[in-house]
Amino acid sequence: MKWLCMIVVTMTVALLMAAQDPPAPKKAGTSDLVAKAVSDYRAGRYETALASLLSELARVGGDVDVRSSDVQWSEQAAPELRLNASLCALRLLRSRDAEELIAPLVDDLQWSSQAAFVLGMASSQHAERAVKAANLADAEPMAWIMAVRAIQGAEMQFRRCVEINPGWQEAVRNFERTIRRRAEIEAAREAAKTPDAKKEKAPKPEPEQPPKVLDQSPDVLIPEVAGEQLTARELAELQKRVRIQQRQKLTGRQQRNRNGAVAGEHDW
Repeated sequence: MKWLCMIVVTMTVALLMAAQDPPAPKKAGTSDLVAKAVSDYRAGRYETALASLLSELARVGGDVDVRSSDVQWSEQAAPELRLNASLCALRLLRSRDAEELIAPLVDDLQWSSQAAFVLGMASSQHAERAVKAANLADAEPMAWIMAVRAIQGAEMQFRRCVEINPGWQEAVRNFERTIRRRAEIEAAREAAKTPDAKKEKAPKPEPEQPPKVLDQSPDVLIPEVAGEQLTARELAELQKRVRIQQRQKLTGRQQRNRNGAVAGEHDW
């Protein structure tokens, strides 16, 4: 994250200085307040700098609640103030606040590249937090997935930033570094997978079963008999039982045929 923070410093100072003397401030005192924010930022007092910028946003926009990090930001607030406040939020790792602040500038042709830059930085912070969460002993199963999605989102935003403003070297460098970071996170995710998840074992082949012997006379029920040779009386009794069963089957089949016969047909 160090390289990300270094670029934020450069960009923030430049933008804050540009906003220090706006061409036509709506109300007096804006330049003094932003100048104080620059001073606080350079001294590492990011909370104070952000509070100053949010106060000015509230004064200009009229509906910003600086006491809450979950607010609906005014779309009429000065873009410079909004952008600088979002960069301060990034320094404080308040990624969601940065995204909320910069959102109204995404479709603004004049500010779209800066908005993409901030969104790329915020997504990078999301990714790094997810990586830390994924490396915990009790990590959630989705942590690595969230890390990969976030770094992919950062890469997309920096690519958009470079497409809009190809000459912005900070954006180009962030884009290149984010591509490398995505490869590192994806490799770490792959290495963290269990062996079973990396390669599913092929199921063992089932042992071959001996071929089944088909019964050639399914209509004849042969009762179980002992392995010893039958006497003449036992053999006669067995044959009698078989004949009775065959007659019963034949009688039942004929009865079913009669019941299903169409009127006027003969049962031969």
